[in-house]
Amino acid sequence: MSPYKVLLINPPRIHGFSWTREGRCQEKEDILGTVKPPLSLALIAALLRNNKIHFRFLDATALNLKSEDIGKRLTESKFYPDVIVYGTTTATILADTESLSGLKKKFRAKLVAFGAHISGAPQETLEKIPDIDIGIRGEPEKTILDLLSNDNLESLDRVDGIVWRNCAGIRTTKGRTWIEDLDKLPQPAWDLFPLEKYVLPFTNEKYLIVETSRGCPFACDFCVASLNHGIKFREKRPETVVNEIEGLIKKFNVKNFNLFGDTVTLNKKFVEKFCDELIKRNLNIRWLTNTRADTIYDSELVKKMKKSGCWMLSIGIESYNEKTRNDMQKKLETGKITQAIRLLRETGIISFGFFIYGYPGETEKDMYETTKFALSLPLDYANFYPAVPYPGTAFYAKSVSNGYLHSDSWDKMEYSSYIIKTKDLNETIVKKAISHAYLSFYLRPQFIFRHIRNIGLKNFFTGSVKYGLKFLGNHLKNIFSHEI
Repeated sequence: MSPYKVLLINPPRIHGFSWTREGRCQEKEDILGTVKPPLSLALIAALLRNNKIHFRFLDATALNLKSEDIGKRLTESKFYPDVIVYGTTTATILADTESLSGLKKKFRAKLVAFGAHISGAPQETLEKIPDIDIGIRGEPEKTILDLLSNDNLESLDRVDGIVWRNCAGIRTTKGRTWIEDLDKLPQPAWDLFPLEKYVLPFTNEKYLIVETSRGCPFACDFCVASLNHGIKFREKRPETVVNEIEGLIKKFNVKNFNLFGDTVTLNKKFVEKFCDELIKRNLNIRWLTNTRADTIYDSELVKKMKKSGCWMLSIGIESYNEKTRNDMQKKLETGKITQAIRLLRETGIISFGFFIYGYPGETEKDMYETTKFALSLPLDYANFYPAVPYPGTAFYAKSVSNGYLHSDSWDKMEYSSYIIKTKDLNETIVKKAISHAYLSFYLRPQFIFRHIRNIGLKNFFTGSVKYGLKFLGNHLKNIFSHEI
């Protein structure tokens, strides 16, 4: 048994905004209208419980707890942590750590942070943020167990996959090998989480994340996926995933699931067996996931996905321009994109396209051509993001070496800011193009009618109108303020 008491925590909201701090997903709630349940913390909680390590979990974001509320709760329950473990992101790490530093001082605890940012910039992070005692590089689960074993917190050089500071300075150990057999991971400890707080946008239905795979063999230079889980693709057995879903239905009466992985549909055989198993058990669920367009080409398989409960697929399209996609190392043909989106429309699966604006080498005209391309596709929904150079990615290295970074502030490395500057692009130009894209896409009558059909008239008036008015106000303000 470990001698340490551990607080697992999803840090508080930042200036009133909730954030998703999960793997490659790191965005403010108003980007997608919701935040994702913190899967990594749920997995770590299950591992700590299975290994009889004394811990508490708090989702300060979901429960809207401030730092003082957390300290009061812990003191009243007489739980005094030795170690505080939290997931974080590039844009939130400064605020997250500041919000937890009071707890660190109050309980004389060590702060242990994990996430793609730590993996991408371990040395720089500890240099810049002295309150972080230990950073975890790569997958956190086994490393955290290792840290808490015996007296390893006093002998950190024995723990693979970390960065830490001592009197001699900042040190790193060798990288930890990736978890090969994902089937051996425990089921997440969702019973400790406020599940009513994690809901789908517009419909407000409860949902949970179920992990299917890790690792992405593709090399998109802007993506942090490989920082979290590497490039080697590993997946669970289809039966393992369906067993987990069935258990969650029985235990929590949840019918909506987000299949989580860096490229869930990469292995056609997995998708086929997974769908067959869902259909055979007649679980009557709804599921969604992310995918690549060039994995969606088999009409019979897509029909089977629909029959098994798939209702939405998110697809990274990025740009109308194949050259820009090649510059990003996306390596995705335009024909594959149009084929996939049309197939989803024909099958009745909702498509959600994601686009990146302001990638170096683009011009203002290129961004407007991307908007025209988005409008020409039979997409149900679309998000338009500024290019963000996350530390540790090839895009960040390229931006630094070419002098593209207009700011090196981590809190501006997120989707409501744009910190690149080239001869053709700056924040004003890119933000205006993004606002124009949103308004052009979402104010079309055909979108509104289809959206009502997708979510129902009641949900349209109770959720979409309220969210939509805020959304419209922000983007209209963005356009007009840039025209003055």
